[in-house]
Amino acid sequence: MRSESEPGSKPRGASAGVRARFAPAAALASCVVLLAAGCAARKGAPPTGHNSFGQGTRYIQKAVRSSNEGVIILPSKRAENLFDLQRLNEIAQALRPPAAACFVNRAIETMKRGKRDGEEAYVDVPEGQVKIRTRLSPDGEVLRTEVLDTGFKDPEIEPCIMEAIQSRKWIKNRSGVVQYLDVIYWVSLGDGSEDRSLQAQAELRRQQAIAAIRGKGCLERRVGAGTYPVEGLNLVDREGNTLVSRVEPNSLPQKVQECLSVVLRDIQMPRAPNSFVRPVSPRVEYTVATDGTVSFADERWINLVLMEEKAAREDRLAEVDRGLGIAKPEAAPETTTPEPQGEPAEGGTASEPASEPSEPAQDPGQAGIKLKLGGHRRSEAPR
Repeated sequence: MRSESEPGSKPRGASAGVRARFAPAAALASCVVLLAAGCAARKGAPPTGHNSFGQGTRYIQKAVRSSNEGVIILPSKRAENLFDLQRLNEIAQALRPPAAACFVNRAIETMKRGKRDGEEAYVDVPEGQVKIRTRLSPDGEVLRTEVLDTGFKDPEIEPCIMEAIQSRKWIKNRSGVVQYLDVIYWVSLGDGSEDRSLQAQAELRRQQAIAAIRGKGCLERRVGAGTYPVEGLNLVDREGNTLVSRVEPNSLPQKVQECLSVVLRDIQMPRAPNSFVRPVSPRVEYTVATDGTVSFADERWINLVLMEEKAAREDRLAEVDRGLGIAKPEAAPETTTPEPQGEPAEGGTASEPASEPSEPAQDPGQAGIKLKLGGHRRSEAPR
C-alpha cells in the first residue's frame, strides 16, 4: 500500500477549496519522533542534498518501517541552507496530529471486518504514504501543494493532508524567492496484537458489559420486544482511550444506534505504549421483554464481577486501616421519628405520600462528549 517516490515523478494534482475535516488531537502523536531536516550527515541523520537519492529513499523506508505514522520534511537541495531546521522539525511534529485526525475520521467511516489471506481482518483501512511538494513564498505562505507520489487509495486522505499543510504557519526563507519542500506522510493501522491476548479479551468483555449497563437506557421505551445483537467499532489510542466509535448497521432505530455509539465510547482498553491506533469490536446482545424490561447477555456476570471487585477494595482498605491501627467505629443505633400522617399541610390541605413521577428513560447518549477530531458525524452525540 505504500510507495516511494521516483525521480521525475509528475505532479498528480493541486489542492483547491478543500473542506475542513480535522482539528488538533495531541493524543495521537504517539510514535517515535521522526523529523525531517537538512542536518549535517551523521549516522541515523535524515538525508540532505549531499546524499544520493538512494540514501534518501533508504532513510524514508527505514522511518516508515519504524512506526505506524509520521511526517518527514525534506527541503530541496537548493533550499536546505535557507530554512531554520529546528523550526522545520517543529512543523513536522505539529503536522502529525491533524494528519492523524484525517486518518482516524476517515477510518471510522470506511473500515469493516472482512477476510485477508483467509483470516479475519479489518479491510478498507485508509492506509498509505504520500509525498506532497509544498511551494512557499519568501514570507512562508503556502502558494501551492501538489501530490508527487502516493500509495493512498482512499480519495479523501490526500486533500485532508494538503489542507493540514496549508493551515500551518510556515517560516520565512532567506532567499527572497519561492522555494519548495517535500512533505512525506505515512500511516497504517497497527496489527492489533496488543488486544488479542486472553487478558485483553477479558478486559474487553468487562468493558463492553459495563457500557452495556448504561446502554440499556438507549433502548428502554424506544423499541419493541425482541433480541437485538449490537456490534460496534472503536478506534483506541495508545493510552487505551476510545477516540471515535460507531455501531454497525442493525435493525434498531437510527437514534438508538447513535445513542449506543456514544455509550460504547466509554470503553477503555489496557495501555499499549508502542501502538498508534487500535481497532476493537465490542459486541452486546440486548433482550427487550414484552413489559419493556431491557437486559443483556452478560448482565448477571458483570454484576457479580463488580460486587467481587467492590468487596476486594473494601478488604484492602480494611487491611490498610488495621495496619495503621485505625479502629472502625461502631455504628450507633438508628432512631427514627415517626412522621405525622394526615396532618394538614400549610394551606389547609392534608399532605399526600410522595410518589415518584413516571418519566421516560434517560438517554445515556444525550450528554456525550465531543471529540477533538473534526466534524465527523458519527463522533458527535445525538442532539
